[in-house]
Amino acid sequence: MDMPITFDLAVTQQTAAMRRLRSVSLQMATGKREMGGVRLDAANFSMAAKFDTQVYRLDAALSNAGNAVSLLQTQDGTLRSVGKALNRMGELAILAQDVTKSDADRALYAEEFTQLKTMVSDSSGMTFNGVKMFGSQTKSETVNEDGGTTKLPAINLQAGPYAAAVANEISIATLDSAAAALGVVKEGMSQVSTDRAKVGAAQASLEAESERLTAARSSLTFAGSRITDVNYAHAVTKKSAAQVQLQMATAVLAHKSINPEAALYLTL
Repeated sequence: MDMPITFDLAVTQQTAAMRRLRSVSLQMATGKREMGGVRLDAANFSMAAKFDTQVYRLDAALSNAGNAVSLLQTQDGTLRSVGKALNRMGELAILAQDVTKSDADRALYAEEFTQLKTMVSDSSGMTFNGVKMFGSQTKSETVNEDGGTTKLPAINLQAGPYAAAVANEISIATLDSAAAALGVVKEGMSQVSTDRAKVGAAQASLEAESERLTAARSSLTFAGSRITDVNYAHAVTKKSAAQVQLQMATAVLAHKSINPEAALYLTL
């Protein structure tokens, strides 16, 4: 013979069903299992928290790498402009050596030549987010979740062939000075090619590191999700079971003629 369900037992069953219903509804709303629940114990919770911490560091490293790539792209764009200016300066130096040109013609060439020298010289002060892009000091960007760094190439537009190409004595006002200027400008053009290659190599390295960081982040995120994410199909089944249990307990309480005030209290 089945044991009759007492009033106290019905209340206990109703309270337990409501608690389970609230828990599974919350999990379905957030998509995350509850700490202390059957599916997420302290050890798993700690592991998931460690994964989250690593993901935060990876995100920070990815941000740094992305910013460094942007700086290098801007730096390369400036070098490309400097290269175009030097190429034009070389062209003008050759034109100025034309014996059929008058001093007045060479003066016009020299005026443009001087303007281009100023443009190259001014490029040395270009900045990225307030940070000077060119100089003798090497920059090291942190692009690793454990604090590892990558060195960015130091390119100084105020020294070496660049400085020589924009020196005051470099001129194309005469045949002889134009011939001398051409040799100096060609060295500057060669240096641009060398420096752009350095920038391109650094950019490729950073992009490869970004790909590694992205892959690591995806792996950690997936591993964490396996621990903390709710199995939606299982949660729907649990919710349906809790709803049925709640309905049964409520029906029993109603059958036992609980007064309205007590019934209201039990369903809060």
